[in-house]
Amino acid sequence: MPIPIMRINSMELLIITESEEENKMKKKTLDWAEKYRPSNLKEVIGNSKAIAQLQSWAKLWSRGHPRKKGVILIGSPGIGKTSVAYALASEHNWDLIELNASDKRNASSIEKIIGHGSRADAFSLDGTYCSSAEGRLKLIIFDEADNLFGREDYGGAKAIVQSLRKTAQPIILIVNDYYELTRRASGIKQLALSIRFEKLTAHQVMEALERIAGKEKVNISQEALHNIAKNCGGDIRAAINDLQSISTLDRDDIEKITDSLGWRDVPPEIFEALEKILTSNDPLEARRFLISVREPPDKFIIWLDDNLPRIIRNVRDRENALWALSRADIFLGRVSRRQYYRFWSYATDLMSMGVCQAAGDRYKTYSGSLRFPEYLIRLSRTKARRASLRSLLEKLARESHTSSSIAREAIVPYIRSLTIRDREFAIELSKRLELLPGEIALLLGMESDSDDVEQILSAASGNNEEQIDADNIDQQDEKKERSIEYAQQRSLFEFR
Repeated sequence: MPIPIMRINSMELLIITESEEENKMKKKTLDWAEKYRPSNLKEVIGNSKAIAQLQSWAKLWSRGHPRKKGVILIGSPGIGKTSVAYALASEHNWDLIELNASDKRNASSIEKIIGHGSRADAFSLDGTYCSSAEGRLKLIIFDEADNLFGREDYGGAKAIVQSLRKTAQPIILIVNDYYELTRRASGIKQLALSIRFEKLTAHQVMEALERIAGKEKVNISQEALHNIAKNCGGDIRAAINDLQSISTLDRDDIEKITDSLGWRDVPPEIFEALEKILTSNDPLEARRFLISVREPPDKFIIWLDDNLPRIIRNVRDRENALWALSRADIFLGRVSRRQYYRFWSYATDLMSMGVCQAAGDRYKTYSGSLRFPEYLIRLSRTKARRASLRSLLEKLARESHTSSSIAREAIVPYIRSLTIRDREFAIELSKRLELLPGEIALLLGMESDSDDVEQILSAASGNNEEQIDADNIDQQDEKKERSIEYAQQRSLFEFR
């Protein structure tokens, strides 16, 4: 008897019929990480505190709409964030709507899937018809929500914020880099609950590997399982993939391969390195963590400088730690002046072992005590604006066959005035020079996520053929007057 299998992919429903034999063969060849994905939250290994937070949030939906309608699951790749979201939906009998990295994530796509999809009727995975009118909830999963790129995903961050404000369904955003997401859309912080997932320990990973090896009848020793668990760096998905890749080998071959498995290149998070330096009593371990971070010393010292005073409270300890940090800064200055990068090793030792020795193990961090440096946030904002200005000047210079400096002094003021007063000119200019949102915003004297910028960009891309109606002329004139007034107060020459 054929088995009907329902798969729901975004808005499309595909019905595939397979024989029982084909279904059994498929299960045998299925990716084990997918095959043994937990079906409920009790089967999830580790992160018990994060699971409890997520469960409490989900229960609020059974009583009505909670104040925060979304959740942000934060953590490194491969530690089970997506599996937890699936398990939550299964446990609460919610339907799933997923938007992953392979889908288009601009404003219209997100509105279509998160907006219309959350209100539409659908079929569940067991073939049951689900009516939204009956109040059955749909869990909307936005995987890799921190990865939004260029013009292709333009407006995506703003659409996510709007969806969190208007949604009648629970939304889960899954991210690796929380800062990148909130940098693009700061409003998400107030609209969604942030839950951080930690990497699993080797013991927790081994517990999962033992269970899978037993069910798959893999002839493998405890020592080999321990090597796989130890070498995965907390990435349980990678550990399961390693186990599956060697499962068909003989026991002797498995032992040889697992002995030669090297550590995965999974560098610690910057926050982990900060915590180790500021709270550990082992200077050598602090140095190892700092070396493993991909941030160069001249950037990492900014993180230490911002976080050190808030963790080390004792005046004498703080003085000693800042002295070590100041000596490290001297060596970094010599690197810059002499281009002699061997001084980095001295700076690294002072920043890690020197600060660690001064702080000792007398201090502890807590949730929220470590933060992204305010200086880098301001620098990042300025950098984005300068990059937009530099790119705009290069395009204008190339179009007018002149230099960027002349374009800035002799062309930009007139182009800016025309862009503010003439919407058709702005659209044509954007189309001809392929202007980006930040470049259009500079010419208009507005923010890059404003409605006017979005309308010009959409019209230039051919996605919106609407013209300004006569009924809206007064409103448009009012906007022009405000833009002109803003232009008189500020100019491109102020962005330095």
